[in-house]
Amino acid sequence: MFNFKRAGKNLKIFEYVKIVKPEVIEIGDYSEIDDFSFIYGGKGIIIGRYVHIARFVSIIGGGELYLGDYTVLADGVRILTGTDSYHGGARMSTCLPIEQRNAKISFVRIEKDAFIGTNSIVHPGVIIGEGAIIGSNSLVLKDVKPWTINVGSPCKVIKKRPKIKFEDI
Repeated sequence: MFNFKRAGKNLKIFEYVKIVKPEVIEIGDYSEIDDFSFIYGGKGIIIGRYVHIARFVSIIGGGELYLGDYTVLADGVRILTGTDSYHGGARMSTCLPIEQRNAKISFVRIEKDAFIGTNSIVHPGVIIGEGAIIGSNSLVLKDVKPWTINVGSPCKVIKKRPKIKFEDI
């Protein structure tokens, strides 16, 4: 169906998923991508093992993305690996030639066991630490510490999360 750079075993990719540039995407074993998600491969995506990308998720921006093992992107999550900026008097329409824009192509890194809640938005250049939770409808503009629970717009730490007690599979 898709010509991935690497595809693990027992993947579940539903019929109505749209993937652009699958040749730069690596997906680990037992991962799942639900219907109505849109993924633009950009400069490369690595998706770990047992990762769940739920319905209506968008991964856009043209940069790089890393999703560690056991991560979840809940329904409607938006991951931006790049964006336009008005700085320097630039225009912000992606339809324009690059000379008229100030495109900032970057990365997003979401470490193992992290959970990104429904309708949250993660901006370019952000690292979400291992085991971190981002609550629903949160806006992530800066790095998130491991094993914390974060909510709001912009999101902030509200408490710590206990570490996973199970061994990796």
